[in-house]
Amino acid sequence: MSEKNSQQRSIFFGIRPKLLLTFMLLFVVAFAAVFVWFQNFATSMAMENLRNDLMATALSAAAGIDGDAHAQLYASGQMDDETYTEIANSLRAVMHTNPKAAGIYTYVQVPGETDQVRFVVSSILPPGAEPSPRDLEIAQRSRCELPAYSRPDMGDPYGWDDGLSPTMLAGVREAGAETELWADEWGEWLSGYAPIYNSAGEPVGAVGVDMCAADVIQLQQSIRNTILPVFGLTIIIMAVIVFVIAHGITRPIIALTKAAENVGQGDYEQDFRPLYAAKIKDEVATLAEVFEMMVEKVREREEKLRARVAELQIIIDQGKRKKQVDEITESEFFKDLQAKARVMRRRTGEKS
Repeated sequence: MSEKNSQQRSIFFGIRPKLLLTFMLLFVVAFAAVFVWFQNFATSMAMENLRNDLMATALSAAAGIDGDAHAQLYASGQMDDETYTEIANSLRAVMHTNPKAAGIYTYVQVPGETDQVRFVVSSILPPGAEPSPRDLEIAQRSRCELPAYSRPDMGDPYGWDDGLSPTMLAGVREAGAETELWADEWGEWLSGYAPIYNSAGEPVGAVGVDMCAADVIQLQQSIRNTILPVFGLTIIIMAVIVFVIAHGITRPIIALTKAAENVGQGDYEQDFRPLYAAKIKDEVATLAEVFEMMVEKVREREEKLRARVAELQIIIDQGKRKKQVDEITESEFFKDLQAKARVMRRRTGEKS
């Protein structure tokens, strides 16, 4: 009963769809792995180039700032005075050489404030200032533009809740760059930092550079837009190729299976020659030859069995008839008839 239920619950799934499904899954997994690897590789290369560019910009900006003047500026706390304007112009000059560096600023870490830094000078033009032709050109080329109202005031704190990172905090002592992008309302950025030194060679602040990462985002999008259609087309082509290959591989197997079903139903007139007559043979051809011999032997045995059954039927019928005759001749009725017949023959003999 359990075997019958098991047969009823089984589902037939042919070799051809199995081959198609298996190979398609392999191709999808392989292409997906290649796509992910290539995207990560291209993104890593773009990020590395961006970080190198970022560090070069931060170091160049820090080298152009007088550390003593920067320290005095923060001590005085006077925005847009001569020193502030000179440092801001120096930062904008660096920005003009690299349009992606849309935000350049300086900051300091006040003793005792280990969890925050304070802004000093920003390259953003002050509100109401007329941009130069070069500023307008940079603004048109840049994909991440910071408006004038985003300029921080001198002394504004910037802490962990604002997005302060360990790399930025350490920027007042050593140059470094972030490893992850961050986003705000004006775009996506990658930041780097370099210390500002005074005449005694002591770090008195740092330059921060926020570089627009739109090129990295566009590269990722371009990879997706280019590779995904190619990926889909390749999958379709591979599906057709796999179908043709699977059809060629499974066709003789399906034909042999159909012939076996016909033999199982008693039809022994099956032509196996097309399955093994080719010049190049494989295991299926060998199986077809063996199966043909087996079918022939089964047919011979069945014919012999039928003849033997017929003989046995005759013997059985003769035995039945003999038994029936014996039953009649051995009956009391038959014996009585025989006795009466003998009496009648004697009487007939006496009269004659």
